[in-house]
Amino acid sequence: MTPDSNSKLLRSLLPCLIIISMIGPLALNIIMPSLPGLEKALNSSRGEVQLALSLFLASQAVSQLFIGALADRYGRRPVLLVSLTLYCLASVAASFASSIVLLVLARIVQAAGATAGVVIARSVVKDLAPQERAASMIGYVTAGMIVAPLMAPIIGGAVDDAFGWRIIFLVCLALGIFAFLLCYWQLPETRPEVMEGQSMGDVVRRSFKIVQNKQFLAYALGASFTSAVFFSFLGAAPYLVVETMKMSKLAYGLWFTSLSFGYLIGNFLAGRLSSKLGSHRMILFGNVIGLGGAALLLGLAMTMEMSPLTLFIPCLITSLGNGLLLPNAVAGAISVNSKATGTAAGVVGFLQMGLGAIASFITGQITMGSPVPMATVMFAFALAGWIALGSGRRTQSL
Repeated sequence: MTPDSNSKLLRSLLPCLIIISMIGPLALNIIMPSLPGLEKALNSSRGEVQLALSLFLASQAVSQLFIGALADRYGRRPVLLVSLTLYCLASVAASFASSIVLLVLARIVQAAGATAGVVIARSVVKDLAPQERAASMIGYVTAGMIVAPLMAPIIGGAVDDAFGWRIIFLVCLALGIFAFLLCYWQLPETRPEVMEGQSMGDVVRRSFKIVQNKQFLAYALGASFTSAVFFSFLGAAPYLVVETMKMSKLAYGLWFTSLSFGYLIGNFLAGRLSSKLGSHRMILFGNVIGLGGAALLLGLAMTMEMSPLTLFIPCLITSLGNGLLLPNAVAGAISVNSKATGTAAGVVGFLQMGLGAIASFITGQITMGSPVPMATVMFAFALAGWIALGSGRRTQSL
């Protein structure tokens, strides 16, 4: 296929890529307002309920390693359709879970199935576009998929209040069925011919080669530390808002949308400007804004009484920076080796979700009525992202 035909195909696939990318964030965030209530509903402890979030993220992390490699070996389309089927079955199981153990197990499987959407979407974009164009398209895809975390807490809180938490997973099921049918009819196989015929041994060898590449590590670790800033907030914010501030689950969902708007604007700007200004400059801008927002949050947490404004406004700034940075860092990472795009996308996703799982679990456990521990962890991760990407700039003019 010619570059023009690839570009035309990619534009036509954009709605499909957005839909499959929405599944994971929606399934992750839609249950957030219900976490405090699950302790009583399933007769469990706070730590056990927290596993429904942290192990979801951990499952996403581990499964991305396999999904990326399998997509390089067997193709994008079959791996995606099988994963979506798994996601739908797990959503049904979660809806009928009678204990926290069964719910967490269902969430682990649900996460594994949902993860394919992000990995395959990134792989398809890189299959059809060079790095700078891929950064722009990933920005647009991510901007579209922000609708999921933007609306998910509101939907989850409203559904829980009206019908109970179990119906939340039927909403997840409905999206999964729609995505499966859409991909079945519209998504072609885009795996490059150069990947055809390679064995799993070839895929594994390329995986080890990728993680030894310094430039890949700079991009991947920078993206992962930056993502961990958001997940640190995710692990503690529901308890701070619902339990400490005594606000409703729906109110938490409404305030949470501010972060999604920040990330949405950042991704939209990344889509519009990355091709013009270059990925390196966009990453630097995102670094500066994100670190500044995290520093502001820490300063306010240490000096002022907690309120929705002091909690969410600095995080809105951080989300804007993340939106500028992440599409460009991810595009850079998956462009290192054109013969292992899916594998690279999987490794990046593994690092992002794995570190996110650790971050959310830590802040969920150490945050007890004060935002200071959460803000400290968020600033530390933002600083680590700056250092990682700064190292890349020094080694190869990142």
